[in-house]
Amino acid sequence: MYEIPKIEVPVEILLVNEETIDGKMFVTEDLLSAEGKPQLEELLNESDDSFFPFVSPAGAYRLINKNHIILIKCDQDDSDVRARSTIAPRNLVAHFTIKRTVYGMVYPTVAEESRVSDIINQDHDFFVIYQNGQKLIINRDHIVYVNAN
Repeated sequence: MYEIPKIEVPVEILLVNEETIDGKMFVTEDLLSAEGKPQLEELLNESDDSFFPFVSPAGAYRLINKNHIILIKCDQDDSDVRARSTIAPRNLVAHFTIKRTVYGMVYPTVAEESRVSDIINQDHDFFVIYQNGQKLIINRDHIVYVNAN
C-alpha cells in the first residue's frame, strides 16, 4: 500500500468544551511554506474532511472534528512573516463563544486587505494571528466579536 510521507507538527488545541489537548498534527510536504514551516491553517482550510488525525504524547490516536476547534497553538513564530511583510501588522482582540479572549496581531499580505475586518471576513474558517510572536490558528466560527485597532 502506498503511503504519503507526513511531517509531525507539535500543537496544543483548545476545543469548544474548553478541553486543551497536546499532541501532533500531520502535514504533507506540499503544505510547507517557502521557509519550510508547516502551514496547518492550509490543511484545515483546504481539506473538505471534517476530521483530521491527531496523536497524543501517549500515542493515543484521535480524529479531531475541525468544527469543534477554538484555536491551535504551535511552535512557530512570526519572524518569517515579519521579515516579508511590507504592511504594518494590525492588533486584534478576539472574544470567543466559550468566554475566552485572545489578543494578537495579524500581518496583512496585500494592501487591499489590510484591515482586520478584511482578514477575518475571508472565505477561510481558520486564520493566523501571532500572540507575543507565537503562531495561533483561530477558528473564526467561534468568534463572537473582535476589537481591532
